[in-house]
Amino acid sequence: MSFSPTEMDVQQRVQDAINEKLEEMINVRVELVWSTADYGQQLPMMLQAGEDLDLVMFTPIPSAGFSSLMSQGQLMDITDYIEEYGPDIKAVLGEEGLAATSREGRIYGVGGNMCHYGGEGIAMRKDVLEDIDMVEKFENMTTWTELEEILTAAVAAGHGGVINSDAEGSCITPQPFMNGSDKLEEAYWVDVVGDGNQQVYVDPADDKVKCFFMNEDYKASLIRAGEWYDKGLIYKDAATAEDYAATQLKNQVGSCLINAQEFGWEGTLTSSVQAEVMMKFTGAFSKTATTSYTKFGYGVPVTSKEPEAAIKFLNLMYSQNEIHDTLAWGVEGIDWVKNEDGTAGYPNGGDSSEYHKADFLFGDILTVTPWADSGAGVREEQASLNAEVEFSKYIGFAIDNTNVVNQVTACQNVMNEFKPMLSSGVYGADGTEAKYEEFMTALEAAGINEILEEYQSQLDAWLASNQS
Repeated sequence: MSFSPTEMDVQQRVQDAINEKLEEMINVRVELVWSTADYGQQLPMMLQAGEDLDLVMFTPIPSAGFSSLMSQGQLMDITDYIEEYGPDIKAVLGEEGLAATSREGRIYGVGGNMCHYGGEGIAMRKDVLEDIDMVEKFENMTTWTELEEILTAAVAAGHGGVINSDAEGSCITPQPFMNGSDKLEEAYWVDVVGDGNQQVYVDPADDKVKCFFMNEDYKASLIRAGEWYDKGLIYKDAATAEDYAATQLKNQVGSCLINAQEFGWEGTLTSSVQAEVMMKFTGAFSKTATTSYTKFGYGVPVTSKEPEAAIKFLNLMYSQNEIHDTLAWGVEGIDWVKNEDGTAGYPNGGDSSEYHKADFLFGDILTVTPWADSGAGVREEQASLNAEVEFSKYIGFAIDNTNVVNQVTACQNVMNEFKPMLSSGVYGADGTEAKYEEFMTALEAAGINEILEEYQSQLDAWLASNQS
């Protein structure tokens, strides 16, 4: 998946450069197939059609998520291939990282190794904050009300407000975070235990699996979104927009993005937006969880004709070499150059290039040359912070929706109907609560309680096994 389109001749140039290196390293050539905003539709269609794919990225998009691909039996057991061809994968991810993408002791995917220190962040274009003279206010804000005041000033000055962080219209309700209180510090993270469909989480207070949406704090954040939409503070087409996040900030559709962010990400976002971005964390700091490794990663489809070559190639994304630099930034000397401090930058002091992706998409972010905006020491800082992040008590547990796949699909259809409009505030201050109640009723009719019962049974068995 790519967050921005790239011309075919540029893609070919980068692919040729990668293949030249690959032939020398592992005697393998690859054909890269890129997809942007339609990835969640395109990947399932390609897999169902049996197209010739040997390695596919799983993503936070439910239809292209790890749990969705697993429930449809589309991922191959790659345990033995990793044992033989993936020593760097094993070394980087360790038992806990690989357990996140395993079922009954067998490995079906390889998760990305990112900076796990982070959480819910509020990102805003600095040029907009400077224009309205609110840089200091943004840096020191402690409430959503203060952010509302900043956005009100931005919109009054002719800038856009909050844009959607995903293809599902999420504006101020990014999963897996809850924002019910007005105080930023009272926002919190929940463990969704590998649920790529984003329907459930586990409450650590009682080890109970609960519906993410049946939460009073979630409801409160939807009502806030409705109020902000009425005031013109949320992008009016957020529920249906094909572009989102960095693309919209770059195009100045809006000035503010609220989503899951990690340490150093503001540098990556700044380079993607091509304008300096400031970031403020709420109190919702993440723990290292199963979803930390299933958010982005790779699997081998059951129809793959070259699984050995696929794992050999994937292993290079977890070792110190130039392959993932080329995947992320393009051809050195053409799309990027290495600065004296060891960071990557645009050639000739420019502010853009024909090819530029996101570093966290390609295996181990800690071995990708950092972009200049992130700072020369960012990788060392990320590695150090990773060692400090607390592990969720449910690390290694991932729900299996095989027994309730029909109910999951039915609930996903309900989410598709209600969630984008609710998350982007379209129903306004007067209509949001009533529409939310309709959403809850529809989820119950679609079988959410059966899903919760099945997942609870799985969690109880896992807890009994791991606490014995």
